[in-house]
Amino acid sequence: MKKMFKVVKREYLERVKKKSFLIGTLLGPVIMGALIFAPMLFMKFAPETQTNIAVIDGTGGMIFDRLTEALTDTLDDGTAKFVVKEIDASSPDLDEVRERLNLEVESDVLDGYFVFPEDIVETGKGQFISKRLGNIKMMEKLDNAVDMAVIGLKLEAEGIDVAEVGKLIKGVSIKIIQLKDGQEEEGKGFDTIFISSFMFVMMLYGTILMWGIMVQRSIIEEKNNRVIEVMLSSLRPIDLMFGKILGIGAVGLTQYMIWAIGGSMLALYGMSMGGPAAQVASNLSPSTLAFFVAYYLLGFLFYSTLFAGVGAVCNTDHEAQQLQQPIILCLVFTIMVPMLIIQNPDSLFAVVISLIPFFTPIVMFMRINILTPPAWQIILSFVIMAASIFIAAKISAKIFRIGILMYGKRPDIREILKWMKRA
Repeated sequence: MKKMFKVVKREYLERVKKKSFLIGTLLGPVIMGALIFAPMLFMKFAPETQTNIAVIDGTGGMIFDRLTEALTDTLDDGTAKFVVKEIDASSPDLDEVRERLNLEVESDVLDGYFVFPEDIVETGKGQFISKRLGNIKMMEKLDNAVDMAVIGLKLEAEGIDVAEVGKLIKGVSIKIIQLKDGQEEEGKGFDTIFISSFMFVMMLYGTILMWGIMVQRSIIEEKNNRVIEVMLSSLRPIDLMFGKILGIGAVGLTQYMIWAIGGSMLALYGMSMGGPAAQVASNLSPSTLAFFVAYYLLGFLFYSTLFAGVGAVCNTDHEAQQLQQPIILCLVFTIMVPMLIIQNPDSLFAVVISLIPFFTPIVMFMRINILTPPAWQIILSFVIMAASIFIAAKISAKIFRIGILMYGKRPDIREILKWMKRA
C-alpha cells in the first residue's frame, strides 16, 4: 500500500506541475462556455439590417395594407426595419415579373418577395421566395404578420371587429412553479435547464474521457520506455495500476476544485446580474456540485480501469485507438441523449439508461440536475457503479499483470481470455 501511494504521489505531482495542466484548467471552462453561449450571444447581439420585401398581392392590396401595418419595427437608428413594396399583380405576364424579382433577390436588391393568390383567404396558401432562409427572427416575424393579415380578412368577411377579437383572445401570463421534494420553487425555462445540464454533461464527458485516456497513455509510454520493468522490480503490478489510476484521478479532482472555486465566484456574480445569468447560476447549488464530483469519481474509476487494461495489452497509441473505440462510443452515447432525458427525465428509457454502468455517471447526474429521481434509484446507481468498478478492476488487473510485460504483436481476444484464466 505504501508503495502504491508513492506511485500516486509521482503521477499527481508530475501532471499538476506541467504548464499544460494550468492552461487546460483555465481555458477549459472558457472554451466550454464559448461553445455553449457564443452562438446565442451572436444571434442576440448580431447587428440587424434593413429587410427589403416585395409583395405580389392578388387580393387587390388587402393583405399588403395589413402587412405594412404589422411590420412597423425600427432599427436602432430609428429607420424602418422592413421596407415593403407592392408589385402590380394585374400584369398580363406574371412570370416575367417573377423572373425580374428573382434577379433582384439573387443580386441582393431584395431579401425576398411574397406571392399571394387571389383565393389565399379560402386556401390559406401563398409563397415566399428568398435566397437566405436562415434568419429565424425575420422569418418568424414575416410568418406572424402574414397569419394576422389573413385572419383579419377572414374576420372582416364574417363581419367581426378585429380589434374586439384581439382584446378577447389576449393571452395571460403564467408563472411556472416546479414542485420539488414537496416544496414549490420557481420553475426554470427550457433554455436554462438545457444550458446548465449540457454544460455539466460536457464537463463530465470531457474530464472522464481525458483523464481515462491519460491513464492508458501513461502505461503505454512507460511500457515503451522500459521504465515499467524497473518499477515492477520493487512493487506489484496491481499497485502500479491503481497508483496510476488514483494519481491521475486526483489530478482531475484538483482541476474540479479549481473550477468549483471559480464557478462559485461566477455564480455570485451571475446572481447579482439577474436575468439568464442568474438562472443558470442558481443551478450551481452545493448538492449539484457534490453529485457532480461523486459521479466524476465513479465514472473515472470505472472507465480508467478499462483504459488501463487497453494500455496494458497495447504497445502504441495507434493500437490502443482501435481497442478503445467501443469504450469511447459508450461515452459518446451519453452526450447524444440529453434532449430525450430533458424532455422526460423519469421515463422508462431514462431510468433504464441511467442504471447501465457505462452510461450511469453522466445520465444519472443529468436526471438529478433536471428532476431529482427517487432516492432508491440514486442509491442503486451508486451500488451498481461500485460493483461495476470492482468487476472492471478485477478483470483489468488480471490483464495488466501479464500484459504489462508483453511486447511485440498485440494479443487477440482469445489470448487475453487465457491471461484472465491464468492470472
